[in-house]
Amino acid sequence: MLFGEFLSSRLEYPLLISFIFLFLSSCSTSEILQTKETSSRFLSVEKELMHVAPEERSISNLQFSHKSKIIIWMHGTKRPAVASNHNCTDDMPPESLTLAAEKLNFSVYYLCSRAVDGKEKGSFIYKRVGELEKKIAQLNQAGIKGENIFVSGFSAGGWTALMAARMLPTSFKGGVLFAPAFAGPRYETRIFPIWRKVIRPKQVDEILRAKELNFLIFAYDDDPFNRPKDLFVFLKQGNLFPKIRGYTCNRGHFTYQNDCKGQQTHEEILRFFQASES
Repeated sequence: MLFGEFLSSRLEYPLLISFIFLFLSSCSTSEILQTKETSSRFLSVEKELMHVAPEERSISNLQFSHKSKIIIWMHGTKRPAVASNHNCTDDMPPESLTLAAEKLNFSVYYLCSRAVDGKEKGSFIYKRVGELEKKIAQLNQAGIKGENIFVSGFSAGGWTALMAARMLPTSFKGGVLFAPAFAGPRYETRIFPIWRKVIRPKQVDEILRAKELNFLIFAYDDDPFNRPKDLFVFLKQGNLFPKIRGYTCNRGHFTYQNDCKGQQTHEEILRFFQASES
């Protein structure tokens, strides 16, 4: 997600620093110590590997079979100009996805991104694709084939998956995306026109060069980033995918976390993965 650089650039720095200090001071040591999951990790593993203790569930430690299947989950990005999600405890996958994974005996892996733009705006998406590529390579070495790897993500994590379909066309099977976006909310278009008028169209054109966009996408009519109609550009004539499901729960960009159509979403996700296996 991209927050308003316009507002943040006009904050009085002494006031901001004082606020941060007071906020951090209000956090007890015990609260900080409780946040242990600060990197990429398995959120769940297939039934055959449940005997392995959670703290030992690294890719290199697990014995996968040639039938093993995995979903790589990718979180959003708060601001591409600075490192975000340092704790990697935000933007967890929704129950609709995790329940489907459990029913189908898929493992779920949380990919923690450290990508930032640096000097080139929008480059964090390509860097995130690079992170995904490295993780897939590790999974391949562990015995999981590309045809058994799926990707899923929220916001910039979902957009990364779309770009990966262009850049890594044979590395994974497809996936389920929630509110894919990266170029900031529509109301910032006049403030930062380069994002939605220059960088976004450029990346859309690149994604459209993918041979296949095998995704089930959930988008929301009240999302300030991308509504369903803003994603229709990815629909290709004669193609079955992507499938875009749009609706409103009056919860905006974060609808996936408290989905008013959760059961229906879960059932559609199940059908998508089942169809991908056939």
